[in-house]
Amino acid sequence: MKKLGYVLALGCLLAGANGAFAGLAVVGDPIPSNSWSQLFNESGVGNFDQMVVQNVSGSLFEAPTFTGMAGGWTNVGGTTAAWASGGDQMNMYFYINFSGTESAVTFNFWALDNGVVKEAAQAYYPGSGGYGAWVINPLVGAAPPTNPVPEPLTMASAFFVIAGLGGYIRRRTGRAVA
Repeated sequence: MKKLGYVLALGCLLAGANGAFAGLAVVGDPIPSNSWSQLFNESGVGNFDQMVVQNVSGSLFEAPTFTGMAGGWTNVGGTTAAWASGGDQMNMYFYINFSGTESAVTFNFWALDNGVVKEAAQAYYPGSGGYGAWVINPLVGAAPPTNPVPEPLTMASAFFVIAGLGGYIRRRTGRAVA
């Protein structure tokens, strides 16, 4: 009976340890350059086809925010939020780039699959003077910011306005020449 208790306890420990390694993880130390970057790994959450980061405080993102991603992944964004997307992945290493010198930063991170959140986390780094390591905690109840891609109706109306303005100018200049 004692052996069964040990086996069950060991099984629970292993199951708990396995879950602790899922999701966003820091790989190595920050990398200084003109600005600075950090290597991360996303895995253990199943398939994902999009990653989103949003600055909460501290160092802003530097374009391109995501680098070193799997082939075919692209990213857009600015200094406070960025989006990366591509084909389904289950395990991907990537860098997040920050502007300025290495300093404290807090950002939110989401991994999504077809628009469904697979993971939400908040990452905090105290900076090189903070003598600490990255801390990554689950993020509950926060939705990722939407990608600022213009909707098709807005793009179509802009096209018609510009085309109409071009036709008007062409007619006006055509009369002045004749």
